[in-house]
Amino acid sequence: MSSTVTIELTLEQLLSAIRRLPWEQKKIIWKALNDELSHAEVHQQFNAALHTSWAAHKGISEDEVMADALQAVAEVRAARSAARNS
Repeated sequence: MSSTVTIELTLEQLLSAIRRLPWEQKKIIWKALNDELSHAEVHQQFNAALHTSWAAHKGISEDEVMADALQAVAEVRAARSAARNS
């Protein structure tokens, strides 16, 4: 005899449960989801962001743009680090 159980969770409940899983099980979930995500959509979003950046930095040297990019990356890393440590 076979039976099916259906459980409904909110997104917050699901994320909370996943956060409590061991690292190896999280990797299995990530790999399963990665196969389902549209890589074409990711590339499209990246290209759109790239073109927006080019338009925003028209007439500005590559060195200045790179300096801005490095500063933005440093700020994001600092914010993530602060969030992890709080």
